[in-house]
Amino acid sequence: MLPGLYLLLPCPQQGLCPAHGPPEPLLTPPLPAAALSPFAATRRIGHPYQNRTPPKRKKPRTSFSRVQICELEKRFHRQKYLASAERATLAKALKMTDAQVKTWFQNRRTKWRRQTAEEREAERQQANRLMLHLQQEAFQKSLSQPLPQDPLCMHNSSLYALQNLQPWAEDNKVTSVSGVASVV
Repeated sequence: MLPGLYLLLPCPQQGLCPAHGPPEPLLTPPLPAAALSPFAATRRIGHPYQNRTPPKRKKPRTSFSRVQICELEKRFHRQKYLASAERATLAKALKMTDAQVKTWFQNRRTKWRRQTAEEREAERQQANRLMLHLQQEAFQKSLSQPLPQDPLCMHNSSLYALQNLQPWAEDNKVTSVSGVASVV
């Protein structure tokens, strides 16, 4: 709407719209000559519910016979994508439309991708559990077996003490006295 243009229109639903009373007169101030262009007021002003388009009706869900689904599944198992000629032949054989076969394959591929992603995630979680179990087993085994003696450590008393230090062993208790840790 142009600046300075004040327009009050009557309700087009007069008599049908309980929210509006009698029609009001048009109140318009004088317009300059430049504002009277044919493109000036292209927007239609009316009742807020008048310009709404009616809601589209949804198509009912198509249900296929067991035979059709079985044949579609067999074909999908062999081939995830169909060329248009293959799709038309299959549609004709199953007494379906080309669009129905196309949509069924699109939906089936989406389901297939979701299923394979879920399977991969389950396999990944199972592998993680197995790795954790193997790590725990290896750790327990390392606790029960003495460490092999390193020849370098045998001749150096400090390295020998470090090699034999096992803070995780149950018989060793670590105590700290003024920030210096000692093994008892």
